[in-house]
Amino acid sequence: MADDRRNSSENPPSAREGQTQHPAPATAEKPPQAQSQDGRPPPKKRRRVVISCTECHRRKQKCDRDLPCANCKSRNKQDACKYETGAPTAKEHQKAEAEGSRTTQVQSLSNAAANWGYSHAGASTLGLMRKIESANGDGSLSHLSGATQMEDQFATKERYKSLIRQLPAKGYIEKLIEVYFREFNWQYYALEEDLFMQQFAEWNNIPFNVLSNLGPQGLSPDLRVFPALLFQVLATALLTLPEGSHEFYEHLKYAGNMTFEDLAADYSESGVGILSLLGKRQITLTTVQASFLRAAFLKYMAKVTESWHAIGSAIRDAQEIGMHRDSLDPQPASDETEDVLENMWLIQRRRKLYMVLMTWDIHCALVLGRPGSIDWRILPPSLPIDTPLPKDRRKTPIAPRDDEKDPPTPLTRGIWAFKLVGPMREILELEHDGACPKDYSKVDRVHQMCLELDETTPAYFRLENPDRRWDDEPSCYWLQSVRFYLPQMNLFNLMALHRPYIFNRQKSRTEALKASIEMLHRQMLTFQGLDAGSWRNFSLFFGSFDAVVLMASIYILFPKENLDMAGSAMQHFHWTTERFEAMQERNPLAKAAKGVLQAIFVKFKKAVGNPAPPPSMSSLASQTPASTTESSSSISARGSVSTTANTADTPVSKSSTVATPTSQPTAPDTSSYPMPSSHSEWTMPNNWDFTTIAPLFPMGDLIYHDLNGIPEDGSLPAWGAATPPPPAAGQTFEGDFGNDSVWNILNQYDPTTA
Repeated sequence: MADDRRNSSENPPSAREGQTQHPAPATAEKPPQAQSQDGRPPPKKRRRVVISCTECHRRKQKCDRDLPCANCKSRNKQDACKYETGAPTAKEHQKAEAEGSRTTQVQSLSNAAANWGYSHAGASTLGLMRKIESANGDGSLSHLSGATQMEDQFATKERYKSLIRQLPAKGYIEKLIEVYFREFNWQYYALEEDLFMQQFAEWNNIPFNVLSNLGPQGLSPDLRVFPALLFQVLATALLTLPEGSHEFYEHLKYAGNMTFEDLAADYSESGVGILSLLGKRQITLTTVQASFLRAAFLKYMAKVTESWHAIGSAIRDAQEIGMHRDSLDPQPASDETEDVLENMWLIQRRRKLYMVLMTWDIHCALVLGRPGSIDWRILPPSLPIDTPLPKDRRKTPIAPRDDEKDPPTPLTRGIWAFKLVGPMREILELEHDGACPKDYSKVDRVHQMCLELDETTPAYFRLENPDRRWDDEPSCYWLQSVRFYLPQMNLFNLMALHRPYIFNRQKSRTEALKASIEMLHRQMLTFQGLDAGSWRNFSLFFGSFDAVVLMASIYILFPKENLDMAGSAMQHFHWTTERFEAMQERNPLAKAAKGVLQAIFVKFKKAVGNPAPPPSMSSLASQTPASTTESSSSISARGSVSTTANTADTPVSKSSTVATPTSQPTAPDTSSYPMPSSHSEWTMPNNWDFTTIAPLFPMGDLIYHDLNGIPEDGSLPAWGAATPPPPAAGQTFEGDFGNDSVWNILNQYDPTTA
């Protein structure tokens, strides 16, 4: 009995219960060898928490317990790098996510607002959100769109690396940078050489592992966009290579038959690729500079439509960072004097660049007949101060340049150019009144404004009797060529002012003729001092084309007026054609306009008669103010003009008046060219209604409306030869222009039926 009780008490309760109540099924019984001697089941195997990632644990590799770990990174398996729930790395990751959940909501809202188009600058919804974030100490917005996604970061890094690999070797880059700043930068002064070289040095000092491991996210916003600016600088420099230096850069070409224009286009597209990759989330001043240089490059390549879109994009980028308002100027990093001075110079750089953008915007609007991107009714930002370049921006205060002691700078030229486009704002306002305003007092007021601007031209920018004190200054190598370009801006003002009224007002026709002939005269002087490499210059084309079409249209439709200037008009028409013939291989716009000039020549010659053939420009080279054969002073810079010692001081002859835009300019010895015959049968029918004709925009029609002429053959008719029969009515000019266009009027206006 006692033994039975003892044995019974030694059995576990489960065993006793199983024996008396619910016997276990046979399949559940464990094999005898699995039972311990005392009848207890074996202890469960202890399971440790796996602290390695699942991939390293599977491959039995040592894991550094990062997320993703080094092994997964080296195998490009970042997406597969995961940890078990209880692993320390997983717990830390979950804790970090929990702590960041508070700011995630605010950041996602502000990020969404940015994606919806709210501006970072100004009193907008996004501006309020940024203030809330700053007040709560939650930090700023995310650096790049999609930066929180690991796969997006990896793709961005690899794409960024593939683009910057297209940069040439450092030796080539340094040479091309020198070319850019010598030949091109002075024209618009978008970059400051010392600051650009500082950025270039900083870019060259970036460790390889930063670009390899972090990509653009490891760089400052300014530095990550710098290669986009560098690509545009290299592209522009390749288009302005000095003669004799081409062989040095031949090794940059990577395909047979490749030209420097092709290589420049590749570099420019790489810069655009970087801008597109980085997006619009962290725009800086360097971004705006790169966008502007892209627009300038496209215009230099005669891609005017693309350039117009690019300049609009650059303006939007500038407005995104508040360059359009003084109230949005950046604040200094601290109250230290050096930081305050450096910030003041930064503000000057912003204002200088936005001034250039405003100049381009309104000029494109008037040349192309397209709306601008800037609302001129809103007060623009202050102009930059014309100050000499500082040696150290952290120690030099901003002080205005002394006009008597300090030489002019490219900024001086830019400020004066902006003043010259001032009348264009008034001209755009006049367009609201149409071609038949109630009175022409506003037109006359703007005309007087242009004359006053011409009278107040700084002495060192004048073409006649200029101040030559600074001509030999090394930093003013560009000064002589500016004397030919700047007056053309004021002449274009007069042309643009009067061209809407040439069909309804005789005074406007006369003033437009004077300005057009003077413009063609200045263009001839400029062209004769340029080498063939500079014929891409956009101003060489648009100034001549707009002027020659306006001049010819006035004489075709009103042949009985202004006969005293007809001889000079015929001469300049012929010389303009010669220039376009010479430029057409390098300037696609000149080639496209050739057919229009050929078609308009027939009607123009019938309107003014058939004078004796004038000498070609080459035969007049020794007589013209821009003579290159008798030049005693020349400019080495590309785009500069060689002038005789006394050209710019005095007019060549009494009949040549280059000083004022409203004078009648003529070439030397004009008395040797007979006036057009006065018995021309080209008369205007009495039933023409000129009030319905749209304003004339020759450049816009050529580019946007596919304007073209249909000549009899492939060449311009010989000067003075018998006029060939014109094409059939309605086929002289073709293009996508409306019935109210002057081209449609000229198509219907047939001399045989007049």
